[in-house]
Formats: sequence, C-alpha cells, structure tokens
Amino acid sequence: MNPIQKPVILVAGAAGLQGGAVIKALLAKGDVAIRAIVRDKNSEASQALTAKNIKLVETTFDDLAGLTKAAQGATGVFSVQMGSHPGNKGQETRHAINLVSAAKAAGVQQFVHTSVARAGEQEHFVDWDKGRWEPLYWQEKAAAIEAVKAAGFPYWTILKPPYLMENLLPPRDAVMFPMMAQGKLNTPIAPDTKVDWLTGEDIGRFAAEAFTQPEKFNQKELSLVGDKLTMAEVAEALSAVTGKRFEATSLTEEEAISSGLFNWGIEPYIWQNVEGYKIDPQQASGYGIQPESLKAFLERHKSFLQARFAGLA
Repeated sequence: MNPIQKPVILVAGAAGLQGGAVIKALLAKGDVAIRAIVRDKNSEASQALTAKNIKLVETTFDDLAGLTKAAQGATGVFSVQMGSHPGNKGQETRHAINLVSAAKAAGVQQFVHTSVARAGEQEHFVDWDKGRWEPLYWQEKAAAIEAVKAAGFPYWTILKPPYLMENLLPPRDAVMFPMMAQGKLNTPIAPDTKVDWLTGEDIGRFAAEAFTQPEKFNQKELSLVGDKLTMAEVAEALSAVTGKRFEATSLTEEEAISSGLFNWGIEPYIWQNVEGYKIDPQQASGYGIQPESLKAFLERHKSFLQARFAGLA
C-alpha cells in the first residue's frame, strides 16, 4: 500500500512578510510539505527557511519555465506579487499571470492569491474618471485577480487585506510614517478617518486555513480586517505599550506635499479620507479565525518597541 502523500504547497514571496506568514501558519498546522520560491538560495532569509526543512526553488516571476518546474507536484500555490508603480508598469500583472500559467501547466488544484481590499472596485471610486488614486496600482491588482479567477482552478481564493500593522515597524515605518521615530504620526489622514488594519500573520492564517479547507474557501474573495482606528487611536495605543508619548497630526494636502516627507506621494492617505477600505468585519467572520487587534499586535512587539523608542520622552 502506498503511503498517503502530504499536500505540497508552493509559496511565492517566501522570504517576505506575507509569504513568510503563510509558511509560519502552515508549519503550525503541520502535515504539509512546503516548497518556497526564492531568488537566492544562499541568502540569509533562504537559509532560515532551509533550517525549517522547507524545500527551496530558485527562480523568478519572469522565468515561466522555472515557475512551472517549481509547481510540478504541488497541490496548492500561494501567490503574492510586489505592487506596481510607474517605474515597473505591467510587472505585477505579468508576474501574476506567469505564476497562474505555471500552476495550471503543472496541474495545481488550488490557488490562493493575496491582493488588497477594494481591488476591482476602483472604477467606482470618487474622481476615478479624473485619473486620481494611482490608477496603475489598482488596475494591476484587479488584473491579477481576474487572471486567477479566469484560469479554471478547481479551487481558488482571493484574500484582500487593508493597511498592514507591520507598517508601524521597521523598515516600513520610515516610508509610511516618516516622523514616527520622533513620536509623531503626521499624515494627511483626517482626524475622524478610521483606517482598516490587519497583520501579515493573519493573512498567513487565512491562507493556511484555505489550504486546509479548500471547499469552504472556494471561489471566495475575502476582505480581511483586524481593527478600525483613527490615527489618534493608533498613537494612543503606541503610547500605552511603549510608555512614551506619541501624537497624531492631520496635515492638509498642501502641508503634506510641502513637507517632502512622503516619497511615494500622498494620494494613498487622501484616498483613506475619500474612499477607504470599507471592510465589513462580518464578511470573514465565519471561517474560524479571529484577526488580531492593533493592541494585541503592539503588545506582541512590546519589548522591541520599548527598546526602539527608549529615547523618546
């Protein structure tokens, strides 16, 4: 009698936040073989994966043959790509299509893709017809989702997170909240705007659960949220955990532009005021996972945060 074969999950972005979270959640569940796509088998991050008995496959999203070889024998694929910007136009769509094509060619049965909340709704955004809200970003996110849905996988799931709580940690904090090191959360986000937040680890938990229960998650587009907070409430939570003073200041659009702090532009912040992710927490409430609150996330990182901000008043 042949032994029962373990499911084999191929994880893209394995050395990154979301792919790494998926691997962590799959390892916690056990009874699954994990295969990780990496660009460099000899990198520190790759070696850390090897230490966990994860098989590494060295390839890139531009290498269709390499991706197809990586997917051979896999039962499921976790898909995540870098977001687009004017300097890499078309890259996210191409990379998503390549991974989808490779999975189909290899006979993969399940495809779990992570995107962003409200991707696919962009044409209904206020002032979309005026070219606002970084159209390329939303269009490529939507194109990747459509490639997954149109491929004909027996099982597919789309996960749609909002802002990640890890944006409050290095290295992301320096980009998203440039004055955070001084205890200041200065953004163009309005004082009464509630931002939707989620941890990368919760993306991993939902993805791992989808691989465990493919029928329950099949053909679902799930927008996920762990907390809804104003920036003042975020500052208050940081203050409570670190014992230091954090304050949130809402900049006008003109102040934000003239500050020169926001290298990636201010539209994503203004979009929060005008549109926002608008995630209904009940949408993903029936899947047995309670997403982490910001307070719990910060408490989990308390020692690090206290050391990082030890010099603040």
